[in-house]
Amino acid sequence: MIGRVEELKALETFYKSEESNVMVVYGRRGIGKTTLLRNFTEDKQVVFFTLYSTTERQQRTLMARKLGLIEDGQGEESAPDLEAIFERIAEMSTEGIVVLVMDQYPNYAKTDEDFPRKLHDYMATKWNKGRVKLILCGDSYLHMEKLAWGKKAIWRDFMPQKMELAPLDYYDTRELCGLTDVIECARLYGITGGIPALVEKASAIYEHAESKEDAEWELIRQIYLTGDFSYRGSAENILETELREKTYYDRLLYALANGNNRVNQLSVELGKPKDVVVPYLNTLMSLGLVTKENPVTEPTNRRKTRYSIVSETDRLWYQILVPQILSVYDKDYERVKAYWEAQRDVYMKDVFIRICKEYLIRSDRDKALPFSIKSMGNWWENDEENGTSEDFDLMASGETEGKDAYIFGRCFWGDDAVNMADVKGLIDLTRKVHDKSATFYLFFSRNGFEENVKTVSQTIRNIMLIDLKDMIKE
Repeated sequence: MIGRVEELKALETFYKSEESNVMVVYGRRGIGKTTLLRNFTEDKQVVFFTLYSTTERQQRTLMARKLGLIEDGQGEESAPDLEAIFERIAEMSTEGIVVLVMDQYPNYAKTDEDFPRKLHDYMATKWNKGRVKLILCGDSYLHMEKLAWGKKAIWRDFMPQKMELAPLDYYDTRELCGLTDVIECARLYGITGGIPALVEKASAIYEHAESKEDAEWELIRQIYLTGDFSYRGSAENILETELREKTYYDRLLYALANGNNRVNQLSVELGKPKDVVVPYLNTLMSLGLVTKENPVTEPTNRRKTRYSIVSETDRLWYQILVPQILSVYDKDYERVKAYWEAQRDVYMKDVFIRICKEYLIRSDRDKALPFSIKSMGNWWENDEENGTSEDFDLMASGETEGKDAYIFGRCFWGDDAVNMADVKGLIDLTRKVHDKSATFYLFFSRNGFEENVKTVSQTIRNIMLIDLKDMIKE
């Protein structure tokens, strides 16, 4: 299974554990939760319930049919009670460990208030020998927190393990989609955000498209424009599901997507005081839509905290499509397409920075760098008077030959090769980071490097040039 090696290892550890019997798996729609769990259970004794939002009696009917307790032709009046359903699972557990998957668990929990309690009672009594491994799966972080591990959750006493599924990185996305052109694949990654369901959609579109330009726009059209952002795992749909009032959250995400990443900037954009904006940001972080960071050198300096959107799909929506929302509603797609083509490289710069970070993470794991990485993020200096910041594209702290090291990076997604002015600009900025650690200068480029830059890098050990095409190991 592409990109889920660590998750499968964690599930196997849970399966073999004698101490833990309940796990919660969650993540936004399309992220591959069901696919992961089906892959994990394919060689195991499993009861896999995909729960439907329905009445108490129909829920029992569907579960009983799955277990063969009633035939397909029998009506709901034949459905046994929950105890009979759970007793059947108990019988199965005498033959070996049963993995009981409750996919879309919130649909089960809201069917009837007794349903979660009865399931919990069986786990605590009849199934308490570790013969049944229960996996509760759902899309919504807030729902799963409330139902599975929050202060009032009935499963809290089981101390359930938690697994949040993240999108695939660029490398796994490339393997899943099958594209060989590194730039084409980077754009696909930026459009799909590495969400497996969208990557698979992209793969089918690219396979049948007459040109890569046609495929790229068709992918955007199908994901974002068919029915006002048809992708159900989008930020807008998450906000509709989770929050009663989404107007200010939408506005906040729009502001973040367009470069306003500090609380004071966001306060101006929303027309709200800072002490109102911060709770909004905390809510978006709890939903996994927004993250915050501090400079690598000042991890506790709250005055320098910056916020950003987590998913590329959300950023594309708010950065590219919301400014054209009237054209979207009018189905004036030619105008939207022209705007995308004009803004594509601006949008792709941040995607490329993400890819460069993923390259460093993988290279560090493979011990393929002249330094090891302890932490990675960025560094910036705020100009309070003008409300601006000066920063790198990425920065990391680590070690080299037993000494502390700083790694500074710039990521160039433009049409031009990196030149000596670009190199000098990065080196000059690093002088503002007052530290005497060993220093490495990393230059990532989509379109290569000028010859004099290559010459300098060959003579100066701590200047590293990394071309996008060289970031892929075949």
